[in-house]
Amino acid sequence: MRYRFPLSFQTVLPNDYGTSAAFQSLLETLRELSFWGVELNMSDPRSFEPEAVRSFLKGKFDLELSMLATGLTAKQAGLSLSHSSESVRQQSVDKCREMIDWVAGSNAGVIIGFLKGGVAQDGEEARKRFARSLAEIVPRAEERSVAVLIEATNRYESSVANTIKEAAAFLRDYSARCAQVLPDTFHMNIEEADMFESLRRHRDRFSSLHLSDNNRLFPGLGAIDFARIIRLLRDIDYHGRLAIEGNVTKDIESDLRASIARLAPLLES
Repeated sequence: MRYRFPLSFQTVLPNDYGTSAAFQSLLETLRELSFWGVELNMSDPRSFEPEAVRSFLKGKFDLELSMLATGLTAKQAGLSLSHSSESVRQQSVDKCREMIDWVAGSNAGVIIGFLKGGVAQDGEEARKRFARSLAEIVPRAEERSVAVLIEATNRYESSVANTIKEAAAFLRDYSARCAQVLPDTFHMNIEEADMFESLRRHRDRFSSLHLSDNNRLFPGLGAIDFARIIRLLRDIDYHGRLAIEGNVTKDIESDLRASIARLAPLLES
C-alpha cells in the first residue's frame, strides 16, 4: 500500500454504474492515485446487489467498499433519526437497519451523518429522539458485526452531535467495535476549540477520519493544516482509514489530482 493509512473517496454510485463511462473513469483515476477504497452514497441500496457492487469495485479497479454513506438516501426519502414524527423516526431506524444488513459480511461500515436529522426547534428533544433511535439500531449492528459511525457535523446542519465529544457521549454505552465516532475536518474546523486535542482525547473511539478543507473543497485546496493532522495521527498510533470528500471546483478528477499532489508527501512518509 502506497500510503500510511488506507485512503478512500466518497462518491455516488450511479444506477448504471456498470456501464457509466464517467463513473468508471473516476474509479480508474482512484486506482491510478493509489486509493484503497470508496465510500458510496446510493439513492436506495435496495436497488443494488451488494456482492455485485463489491465484485465490480474489486475485480475491475482493485478498490474496496469502505463505507455505505446514508446522506443521499436520507435526503431523497426525507429520513431523520431525530425527527419529531414518530413514524418518520421509525422509518429512518428501519432504513438504517436495512443498510446495516446491506454491508454485512464485508469490512464496510455505515455512516450516520445527514441521517441524524437537521436543525430542530428543540435541540434537546431531538437529541433524546436520536438516542432512542441508536438504542434500536446498535443491537442490529452488533448482531451483524457492522460498525455504525456517528459523524460529528456542524450546528448549521444538525442539532445532534456537533462535536466529537458530543458524538462520543451518545456512544458511551456501546462497544467501540460497532459504534464509533466519525470526525470530519471541515466540521471540526467550525465546532472544535482545538481539533487536534479532540482527536487525541477520543482516539479510541474512531477508526475512520474524513478529510475535507475549511472551504469544503478537497483537502489541500483550502487552509487546514493537514500536515499537522497527519503528524498527530502518527503520534497517537492511529491505524484506521482516511477518506476524502468535498465540493468540486473544476472537475472531480482534476481536483482529486490537485489534492493528492498535496497530500501524498504527507501520507507516504
